[in-house]
Amino acid sequence: MQQGNKMKKVVIAVAGLAIISGATSASGQDAGTFHIGAAAPLSGPQAIFGQGLTNGMQLYFDQLNAAGGLPGGHKVELVKADDRADPREGVLVAQKFCDDEQMIGVLAHFNSGVTIPSLDVYGGCSMPQVTVSSNPQVTQLGFGHVFRAANDDYAQAQLSASYAIETLKEKRAAIIQDKQAFGEGVAKIFEDKFKALGGEVTSVSGVNSTDVDFGPVITSLKAENPDMVYVGAVMPQLALIVRQMREQGIKASYFVPDGGFTPDLFAQAGKDNAEGTLITFQVPPYDSKPELVAFAKAYREKFGKEPDTYDAYGYLAAWIVGETLKGMSKADVNRENLIKALHATNLKNSLLGIDVSFTEHGDLKGGLAFLYKATDGQFKLVK
Repeated sequence: MQQGNKMKKVVIAVAGLAIISGATSASGQDAGTFHIGAAAPLSGPQAIFGQGLTNGMQLYFDQLNAAGGLPGGHKVELVKADDRADPREGVLVAQKFCDDEQMIGVLAHFNSGVTIPSLDVYGGCSMPQVTVSSNPQVTQLGFGHVFRAANDDYAQAQLSASYAIETLKEKRAAIIQDKQAFGEGVAKIFEDKFKALGGEVTSVSGVNSTDVDFGPVITSLKAENPDMVYVGAVMPQLALIVRQMREQGIKASYFVPDGGFTPDLFAQAGKDNAEGTLITFQVPPYDSKPELVAFAKAYREKFGKEPDTYDAYGYLAAWIVGETLKGMSKADVNRENLIKALHATNLKNSLLGIDVSFTEHGDLKGGLAFLYKATDGQFKLVK
């Protein structure tokens, strides 16, 4: 995705088209309130991820405000925006956030393919950007304002390759990827690790992210007869691929990245078709740590339902920003100083049970990766 000045000039001209919920002008907002932007897919096929992610963010800031807010009593307003999982819409949202003078930081975006083209915009207005996007490029392009509140794709893709080779003793893998920043990136990392461990990659098939019929690819896989298939894609396409492979008799084991860690995998692939699929994810079971138990309880009380896939990471991203702001005086709170504070932050006792600090490039130190297996309509921890 191009990220140069031409895009930025176009964005400035049309930024008013972005649909922002909850935003108000600086003159109409209480001067004692800071804005934090939250951008994710809130409509469309990936809305389940974006809505849960921003619910987690909202929960943290509601708790923060209820406890008195930041030092000096300042409150934080979460300003949500729907980027529709669309890179063009994400850039429009980024410029709108930059234009909000009360906005001191953003939690944006969910999809790597949306986050990467937004970097130039946020960097241009010195906006601190905390993201859960996992493509390694997010922090490798030389921007100093971006921080990743999750592990990158190396952790999950390499875990899949290692488990396949070392535990399942599978030596031949086929790869399907959706030609998008996340899917193609995570698939390439898997491919490199699988080969490094002595495995053979029988084929790498690229499909369009809008495809729904994978018959030709599956026909080729039948002839290859791989031990396993790695699918670098997101929902709902990921579920369609799994479904069609099972229905057409592919007997290999299936490995998918974290986009498959959702009940929709069973609903859209079919419970029997999804059975046995191995999924990498960065959050341990919600009943595994006291902090996660407390989070899940608070989430149920606020939203009337169980937390879903990325909700805990939304809370974590908001917690990182909020707790960092707590260590700053009112006079120091601005975008540039928050970037400096995030680079220096060293937070203890996160809800994931890990301490939070960042590398010089903005990557989370000591992130987590787990492997789950789809079993009887549930995700069971494997490793």
